[in-house]
Amino acid sequence: MRLAAVEGITPVPVSSVEETERALTELMIEIRGRDSAHDPGLALAARDAAELAHANGAGLVAVVGHPNADPAVLVGMVVAADSPLGPDAAEELARYLADAGGVDIREVSESRTERGYPVVLAERLLLAGSPPSGCQLQAVVIDPSGRRMAVFTLHSTTGRGWLELAGVLGRLVSSVDFEAAPAERRMRVTARPTGRRT
Repeated sequence: MRLAAVEGITPVPVSSVEETERALTELMIEIRGRDSAHDPGLALAARDAAELAHANGAGLVAVVGHPNADPAVLVGMVVAADSPLGPDAAEELARYLADAGGVDIREVSESRTERGYPVVLAERLLLAGSPPSGCQLQAVVIDPSGRRMAVFTLHSTTGRGWLELAGVLGRLVSSVDFEAAPAERRMRVTARPTGRRT
């Protein structure tokens, strides 16, 4: 599966939990400013994302930035289904998330990418705990002709600039191409953006 490079998304190495955590922390501090180095939530978010990514075999871990937003962490992975996905897979997934997603899920919607792949979007406000731990947007792109799904999870601890960050994720999701590398089990970014805008 291939992805286009998108301005505002900076991938980090995924060779070890420690390297991923370090790179995430450094990028988020670079974007938010040096004073954010003292924010314990930033380091905790980087550690949690690195551990989650490695535990689930993520092929993409990145920092998502926008001039009007605090940085967010993006984790992406390809998930294989037990049986072939059919034309109703997106509708079934959306219905399941809406019914079983719990109180944190604020909205579940369906869309399609530019290539026609079905997408299910689930927006969560993470309310468990005090204070709330931010916003999360999950986008699941379904390959209806096969058994694969590309799962992207965007997490912002502050929620500042949430709509802008979601827009950056939307550009990445629209670039998903299952046909470019049908045998690949991991996500692969095809090229780097010419400049990083944060």
